[in-house]
Amino acid sequence: MIPTSNGEDLMEVPEDLASSSTPYANTANGNGALQISTSRKGPLSDENPRRGNTGRLSIIPSNLASPSAKVQHNAEENDETPQSVPSSSSQGFQKRFSGILAKKINWESLMTIGKEWIKNPLNMVLFLWTICVAVSGTILFLVMTGMLNGALPKESQRDTWSEVNNQILNALFTLMCLYQHPELFHHLVLLCRWKPKDISALRNIYCKNGTYKPNEWAHMMVVVVLLHVSFFAQYALSSLGLGYKRSNRPAVGVVICLSVGIAASVVAAVYYILSPLRKEYVSGVDEEAQI
Repeated sequence: MIPTSNGEDLMEVPEDLASSSTPYANTANGNGALQISTSRKGPLSDENPRRGNTGRLSIIPSNLASPSAKVQHNAEENDETPQSVPSSSSQGFQKRFSGILAKKINWESLMTIGKEWIKNPLNMVLFLWTICVAVSGTILFLVMTGMLNGALPKESQRDTWSEVNNQILNALFTLMCLYQHPELFHHLVLLCRWKPKDISALRNIYCKNGTYKPNEWAHMMVVVVLLHVSFFAQYALSSLGLGYKRSNRPAVGVVICLSVGIAASVVAAVYYILSPLRKEYVSGVDEEAQI
């Protein structure tokens, strides 16, 4: 113990702790009191206040260099949340149909499922819509390829049949877009909110078996945006078909709208099939959340 001028006793410091390699020592209040700043040597606590569900340190930068960096950061941030959301396994027509085709086709069960499916009024309308598209598309193909020149010898007749079937197909696809677009807008809103109940609902629609997929928010957003582009291109094509006569209709506008609409739909379908959304993915975190 070291006595001081004010009567207080200070603990004697060992020489090995007072060396330059140990925490610093200094005097304070002019009394020459030796103060030791000791540092904790040992493992820090495993708890981290900003740990995410995957055990990674979540750091939100104050400044992002570019808009693309912001989009990438938002995608990574949104992908951390859904791993703790339990996934509901999708059951119904898809699993029943896959069970029938697992080993061999059971025609009796297939007919039963078909009868149940066609009893739904919406499915009836969809079936009728498919038949109309197939018939009108076939007629348009035969007229454009010249296979109906014998039945339609005059060019004016062929032009009329071609225009009528074009308008029929245009109306059918526009009606389908108008029917599905509100639901697609709803999916976009769910992606922007990205709450636990929204994640579960979107997984049942876009993810295989309704389970977690890596970077699922970004992949869903790509599919939804491409479908929006396809729908708006169809609306533009329909406007050109209704607003102009066949002779005055701008061919460039028709080609652009038709190309963009078809390309966006095809890219969305291919991306959806090849992306992790349609692949099997086993997540230990997701299984623990379900348990």
